Amino acid sequence: MIEAFQQFILKKNLCNPTNKILVAVSGGVDSVVLLDLFVRSGYSVAVAHCNFKLRGEESDNDEHFVELLAKKYQLDFYTKSFDTEKFATDNKCSIQEAARSLRYKWFDELCKKQSFDRVAVGQHLDDQMETFFINLFRAAGVTGLKGMPVKRDDIIRPMLFTRRNEIEKYAKQFRLQFREDSSNYSDKYLRNQIRYKILPEIKKVKEGAEDAFIKSLENLYEDDLMLNQLIDEKHSKLFRQTENGWEINMIKLKEYQPLNTWLFYLLKDFGFSRDHTNQIAKSLNKEHSGKIFNSPSHQLLIDRENMLIQEKHEEVEKEYFIHANDKEIEAPIKMKINKQLFDASVRFKKDLSTAYFDIDKLTFPLKIRRWKQGDRFIPFGMTGSKLVSDYLIDNKISRFDKEKVWLLLSGQKVIWVIGRRTTDCFKIASKTKEVIDFHLEK
Repeated sequence: MIEAFQQFILKKNLCNPTNKILVAVSGGVDSVVLLDLFVRSGYSVAVAHCNFKLRGEESDNDEHFVELLAKKYQLDFYTKSFDTEKFATDNKCSIQEAARSLRYKWFDELCKKQSFDRVAVGQHLDDQMETFFINLFRAAGVTGLKGMPVKRDDIIRPMLFTRRNEIEKYAKQFRLQFREDSSNYSDKYLRNQIRYKILPEIKKVKEGAEDAFIKSLENLYEDDLMLNQLIDEKHSKLFRQTENGWEINMIKLKEYQPLNTWLFYLLKDFGFSRDHTNQIAKSLNKEHSGKIFNSPSHQLLIDRENMLIQEKHEEVEKEYFIHANDKEIEAPIKMKINKQLFDASVRFKKDLSTAYFDIDKLTFPLKIRRWKQGDRFIPFGMTGSKLVSDYLIDNKISRFDKEKVWLLLSGQKVIWVIGRRTTDCFKIASKTKEVIDFHLEK
């Protein structure tokens, strides 16, 4: 098994002998064997253990066992305790999802702090089969059904070449001690129900069914690789990166059928689920322009001819001030400020990024803030006031771009919809003595 382990790492290019490996050890037979295989293979390794505090004294005993195991091998030992139940409640997720999120976040922090190159976890082929059914019951597609990847970023699974019974034989051969997790036998967990009820029945149906199952998973994995290559090709044709995110040509997109499936594979990296993409597809077919959809990390807007995607940014309502002696500002936007005496030689740029005002008409400090419903101004060249919201609609500003519009105010009066239109009230006139101009920096 040691040779098979080494060959699997080499074949899948999981790591090399110079890498520092952080081995995740729960204390169970899988992770204990994984650690022993790495040590016997001569890799530079350390041990990480998560105490999820879910089984009281048993969890603490697991932690103590793994600590002693690390000492036996003379390896560095890292451990962390988590309030897993609270995290699950706060984030409205299952205990298993909470544990996974906490575990991998901590592993990532450890790798950055201690300069580990890889994190090795102990899932094997039986885990892979169980994961298939878990995702099947979640109505997953090819990406979910193919199971866990052998390598994803810095996470590696060097035991995905072997079965549980082979791991147990290895532990017995080398007299390895390990801990039994009582939760592994609880039927309240779906994985355990699959392990003890579904998979044993499959074995009875046809001789060699499990081997065929594993081969099917390998085929699904390869199918997914091919599918991702196809998606990448379509992505380059449909997506255009913009200053604020991505733009997708809807006319071209609608040529791809079935639309909801294409949408899922094109948008899943932005955090959109199949439920999301099914709803987006319906809106596209009904041409619901202006509708916004949210994933945990991104917003998607169905605009006139394009879909716009941008990352979510939590932004508090904040005001920024410009004082009379300021010559430039950095936040919330970069802007140069210049003053000059006014005479016939002054030349004004016809540039939306520059605004000119009679300085004597202004009240300092000036204020910059986001526009709000009810804001009004008198657009330059007009006599009547106009709602800022109407001005933005008239100029066909998308909902995403509307959220980024800043206003410059003198007192309570809007003097500039920044980068778009100044007000008529503070314009340069024949009696103006001094001009102040604001120029947006890219």
